[in-house]
Amino acid sequence: MENEHVELNSQELFLGLAMVLHSTAGNIEAGKLSYEDAKEVYVKVLPDIARMILEEHTDDEMVDAAKKMGGLLSEIAKAKGVEISS
Repeated sequence: MENEHVELNSQELFLGLAMVLHSTAGNIEAGKLSYEDAKEVYVKVLPDIARMILEEHTDDEMVDAAKKMGGLLSEIAKAKGVEISS
């Protein structure tokens, strides 16, 4: 995999990923992007970025962060009446 060297600090990374999530949802709702096209990004592109990030952290850091994110996801899903299966 060839990548140009791009450096992001944690805030830039978080904001960038948040914008990807936000704009993808908006584009799907507006009919500008299909679920299939979005799937390509989420299945083929974002996991490579995730691997790069995860390589820099310990297992304990990853587990702690996953627990916090899981709690946030569950809380918001519950408020919206969305069921998330484990």
